[in-house]
Amino acid sequence: MLKKFLVALIVAVLMLTSQIAAAEIPIDWSRVKRISSKTEFADYMKSQQRAGESIVPVILTNGLNIPIGEFLTLCPSSVVSQRTVFNDGQTSRVIYTLMDYPSTKVINAYRSGDTIWLNAEEMELYNKAVEIINVAKTRNGIWNQEVYIYEEIARRVTYHTEKNAGSQPHFFTAYGALVKGKANCQGYTDAFYLLGNLMGWNVGKMSGGNHQWNTIEFGGKVYCVDVTWGDSVFASKNKRIKFNSYMYFNAPIEIMEVTHQWDRALQPANLQPSVDGRYAYCLFNRCLRVSSAEAGLNLLAQKIGKENFNWLSVMVPFNEKYSVEHNQENANYVASKAGKNLYLNTWRFGKYLFFTANTL
Repeated sequence: MLKKFLVALIVAVLMLTSQIAAAEIPIDWSRVKRISSKTEFADYMKSQQRAGESIVPVILTNGLNIPIGEFLTLCPSSVVSQRTVFNDGQTSRVIYTLMDYPSTKVINAYRSGDTIWLNAEEMELYNKAVEIINVAKTRNGIWNQEVYIYEEIARRVTYHTEKNAGSQPHFFTAYGALVKGKANCQGYTDAFYLLGNLMGWNVGKMSGGNHQWNTIEFGGKVYCVDVTWGDSVFASKNKRIKFNSYMYFNAPIEIMEVTHQWDRALQPANLQPSVDGRYAYCLFNRCLRVSSAEAGLNLLAQKIGKENFNWLSVMVPFNEKYSVEHNQENANYVASKAGKNLYLNTWRFGKYLFFTANTL
């Protein structure tokens, strides 16, 4: 108990010291790093974080501006506050105060095997995360492990939509997602970031358009995983049921760019451009890739009718005859072939159509 108290006291003193330092320590701006690109900014911030620096002044040149949303993409392991002390439109002097996300501290503690520097809330998160990954590791192969973590986050979390979410920072982190069971997109993303890194995977974060999601690397290729938008709700007149969508599970650029926005200059250099064998619809037994729209509708009818699937989604090449405006015709066709009442949704994503049918 005394050990924990001393640790908490030390952390509190360090935080207070850093806040005072940011406000009061004079800065010799002639010796401060001058930065002219976002890539240079990201590299410098990461080097300062690795060096243990919490107060980082920089001079941004050539009109460079780093909004907080972009900072989250450039430096996904840091929580940041910033204070601009000078800005003439071309050059700005900014003081950044860096703090680790709880997830970052948990990752570091897990890798080092030493939890002494974790406070009570971080220790809660540590225990919850270890519990989840211990189960994930019993699954056969990385694919099944990734599916388990993706689904487990959605199972545990309710999307947090309260207007005062900004005053409740837990919901922006893995702590809110995995311990409190409520999170916004940042919390969902931070939870996948935490669990993926504990599994030993190379997981990062991307953001844009007031939204955030993850990246994950396999064999030198980087894919997108949007756990927030994968936590879906089926709603009819009488029912509201959570289910997992896999539209953004190991998704390439050509899928993500239909609905997501981001600064292409900030994306990983090896972000996968097109659908390949890692995409969910090439691997998952309820998300299938089919050669034609008609074949896709027939497969839905067969699986739901004869094999009693309660939901199934298929991905097919775009065909105007079966596009979104023909959704009701598509639904009637599948229902008549299956011999069951069902719901069907049709979406277009670039050069693909997606049909999702369910009897829930």
